[in-house]
Amino acid sequence: MPGNNQDSVSDDATIARVGVKLPPFWKANPALWFVQLEAQFDLAGIIVDDTKFNHVISAVDSEILNSVSDIILRPPDIDRYTILKKRLIELHSESEASKIRTLLQGLELGDQRPSQLLTRMRALAGDTVGEPL
Repeated sequence: MPGNNQDSVSDDATIARVGVKLPPFWKANPALWFVQLEAQFDLAGIIVDDTKFNHVISAVDSEILNSVSDIILRPPDIDRYTILKKRLIELHSESEASKIRTLLQGLELGDQRPSQLLTRMRALAGDTVGEPL
């Protein structure tokens, strides 16, 4: 019976590879891209930091990878995915000053509904404006 127990242990140690189809990187909203990416990871059962890190590298084009080449070429020992995620969001998100400028000057109703304009305004304002808006 010990042989059966050993087979069971080796079966448990085997990790199935999971195919995940990741969307292209969204330069316009990298934070939202990571939300979608993490939903894909959850659905696929991917919890290992290195696996997430490698998936991000495979999903992002070379122009964007170049901006974080220091992390890719010399990855940190721990929290690789978290560090890469934070840097990509910092580098490719619209600055707070730009968001405020757009919020105050650059938005027009145009042919969209008022609720759509409000949604865009809330997205730009982020946490700086309360819910009563």
